[in-house]
Amino acid sequence: MPVRIGFTKFREQMLEQELATIQELLPTLGVEKVILGGDMVSGDYSPESSIRLIIVHDTDRQFGRRADFFSYHLSSMVDVETLVYTPTEFETLPDELPALYNACQKGRVIYDAGL
Repeated sequence: MPVRIGFTKFREQMLEQELATIQELLPTLGVEKVILGGDMVSGDYSPESSIRLIIVHDTDRQFGRRADFFSYHLSSMVDVETLVYTPTEFETLPDELPALYNACQKGRVIYDAGL
């Protein structure tokens, strides 16, 4: 199915608007750092583009359950993908996980509680 002309720009605007709303919420959620990745950093938007976030959060939940908290609190009109790492994991795992390494190198920090 062909993409209508202008829809990609509309999707970009929609994602940016939702991201601004999310950024306003981040200080209230107890996160240490949030890095934006994916299409919003590369600028390669498509109708399926989503908001991809790497979140550093001190939690004792299992990895597969960590995103549940953020899915609930960051309800959005667009798809928001979250990968949540503890501070220790965030420091030690980039050498072992290429996707995390790439996000750390090419992503855009949108929130840092330490600043």
